[in-house]
Amino acid sequence: MGDYTQFMAEQESQISPEDENYKEKLLAVAGSFRDFDKALDEFIVQKGFEGDISDIDAKVKFIKEKFKDEEIPIENRNIKNWFVNHVRSDKRLIAFQFCFAFHLDIAETQNFFRRIYLQRGIDCHDITEAIYYYCICHGLSYSQAQELIAKANPDSKKRPIDFNGDVLFTGTIIEEIDRFETQEELLDFLDKNRAQFGYNNATAYRYINQLWKLIGGPKGIANGEAKLLFPAEKVIEKNRAISDIYDQIFGFKDYDIYDKNSRLFKVKTDRTLQPILKGNSLIHPLASASFPDRQGLDAILKGNNKSPEVVRKTIILLAFYRYWAEICVKNNNLYCEAQPDETARCMASMNKMLTDAGYPALYEGNPYDWIFMFAAQDAYPLDAFRFFMRELYLNKAETES
Repeated sequence: MGDYTQFMAEQESQISPEDENYKEKLLAVAGSFRDFDKALDEFIVQKGFEGDISDIDAKVKFIKEKFKDEEIPIENRNIKNWFVNHVRSDKRLIAFQFCFAFHLDIAETQNFFRRIYLQRGIDCHDITEAIYYYCICHGLSYSQAQELIAKANPDSKKRPIDFNGDVLFTGTIIEEIDRFETQEELLDFLDKNRAQFGYNNATAYRYINQLWKLIGGPKGIANGEAKLLFPAEKVIEKNRAISDIYDQIFGFKDYDIYDKNSRLFKVKTDRTLQPILKGNSLIHPLASASFPDRQGLDAILKGNNKSPEVVRKTIILLAFYRYWAEICVKNNNLYCEAQPDETARCMASMNKMLTDAGYPALYEGNPYDWIFMFAAQDAYPLDAFRFFMRELYLNKAETES
């Protein structure tokens, strides 16, 4: 674990909702996540850069030469922009070009996406990225990868996932590619299964559907927890609106003790939390972007295409809630203190879902992941998460008043 990762991990156990300076500590954490250029600094040092790390021109030259050696085009101004203006590159093509330019193996490539790019690893349910996966595994060059992509002629159009039909899961694709010894085998497989590459995230969508059935059904976890949260109310076992359950998950469903009809936390729209998150100083922009909401989950449950970030963040949220709320419901106790081994079990179950679906495991240096890793360290993880979300709400209300 590097110094940066270690530092962010330490913050998880050093902050409690009960701290008098809780808000100030959250502000400090939000400002501690490193920019893209700092992550690149660490990367190029590991890959042989021996110059002054504060010398931008030297860093640009080092990266440019690596790209040039592999005949990969890149403009100096783009590289310099990362270091001068702290601009984050989010184009996956550039990430793959880095992997080829620096001769990363498959494990290093996945780690580059996880720790430097803060994105999902190689998506083998995409023909172009499946070819990159094959080429990196076999030590082929970037130019050879481009030749294979041209021959495969990938179609960028995506369609909804139909779980009632035949579904080719990403894990199966990877197993097939791993056994290919020739480029012809790869191209033949891609061509014969072209229709199955018209959608992404099949495994992730399956997990999300399974989680939502456990959470949102008439006898689901959310209704079971609602009976504990609101004992004076009669909770009817029925399917509830996604937005209503999300309000409960986020801790926004509390009522004024003096007026049972008055909600303490009123979100402006039931479609998204962006009115609370956008420009909020307590949450990093990378965490607030693509934050789970009603419209995202609704689209996923219908099989419609959503961005990898929306999908990954939705898995994390639902898996976290399912784990801790289920414990409360099973024990008929809203305030079950987490046992010593339960945090590790929760993280392991979440990471299994993520990696099974082709997404990177939780990472302390990812601002969104940190929220849940922080909450999981608390004696009352679900309560800690809700306290954090309410603090976001109150901070936004203060800045707008």
